[in-house]
Amino acid sequence: MTTALIDLKTVARDDRGLRIALAGELDFYTAGQVGPRLRELAGSGHRNIVLDLCGLAFCDSAGIDLLTRLDRHCRVAGTRLLLCDVPPLVVKSMRVLSADHGLKFVVS
Repeated sequence: MTTALIDLKTVARDDRGLRIALAGELDFYTAGQVGPRLRELAGSGHRNIVLDLCGLAFCDSAGIDLLTRLDRHCRVAGTRLLLCDVPPLVVKSMRVLSADHGLKFVVS
């Protein structure tokens, strides 16, 4: 029996967009698990997708790569990806990898 290391849930859906919470560990393995669902949601016609990352305990370069690819996927679909409550260590990792330049951060 395996335990899920990542949890993805829709928190709110309204006229402003879709709010999704990610909790757990976002790494090579779990990025592959949640990536397809996030891309599906990105193409679902919402104006905005707010990705709440306050529940992330860990995020490696594969997780950050997923976020940058998701941002590109959203832009192609006409959706704006907004990241909120990003843990400080994840922000620091994004800066080291220069991944923070194109991503939009918001305060919740």
